[in-house]
Amino acid sequence: MSTFEYTPQLLESMQQIELEMLTELDRICRENEISYQADGGTLLGAVRHQGFIPWDDDVDVRMLRKDYDRFCEVCKTQLDKDKYFLQTHETDPGYRWGYARILKNGTCFSRQNQEMLTMKRGIFIDVFPCDGMPEQKLPKAVYNAVCFCARKILYSPVGAVHEKNPLKKFMYKILQFFPAEAGFLLFDCLIKRYRDKDTRLLRTIGWNSRQEHEGYLRKWMQRSCDLPFEHIMIKAPVDYQEFLTFVFGEDYMVPPPKEERTPKHPATVIKTDTDQ
Repeated sequence: MSTFEYTPQLLESMQQIELEMLTELDRICRENEISYQADGGTLLGAVRHQGFIPWDDDVDVRMLRKDYDRFCEVCKTQLDKDKYFLQTHETDPGYRWGYARILKNGTCFSRQNQEMLTMKRGIFIDVFPCDGMPEQKLPKAVYNAVCFCARKILYSPVGAVHEKNPLKKFMYKILQFFPAEAGFLLFDCLIKRYRDKDTRLLRTIGWNSRQEHEGYLRKWMQRSCDLPFEHIMIKAPVDYQEFLTFVFGEDYMVPPPKEERTPKHPATVIKTDTDQ
């Protein structure tokens, strides 16, 4: 299937829907004293643009595991289910990722190359849980290897179809024989092992990046401040300058070249609730 073409009007409509969901998340967290922080491009947008990066197509937030678990539990009764759906592998058996999403009901966002997945689809914001991780070289390597294996099991239906490298494609086809529960079981082993440990480093086990492999400092998530984001205030690390430097480099306040100012999630179908 061909990639859906983003237009400025579509991107603005998506951002308004995502802002609405972020407002709902912020409301639930503040009312229940659940800590969260803006993450990635959302935090960068708050600092550099006081809102969305103009070409950004999603919203990301981070939570410590204890806050994430409580957030998921509270959403069972306090999330407006007429408007939104909290998507995890427990609420949606077809969902294969190791973090939660809030979807806007009545919308559609079909990610390119993921059409074979049976999960519910909609315009979303990501909610990333952060777990403790070891610092020593060998234990950290083993920890990251388990994360890698779990993610590859969960991604295997996509990789078995769309991977270009023949050897990797063959491995994905083998991994398809493992049920999704095997991937989530590996995640659960790491979660339980480090749940009560006050480690200096954290990572999101269901996500892959250089920063996740190295580990984020726990201190960044222990102290929060409010930053303006569009017309609302959202939570951010007090040390957001240090955080953004770690993620994006020292020149994070400098926008990328014009040719790189594009949405990062290629899609085949996007429908907002304003579409007729």
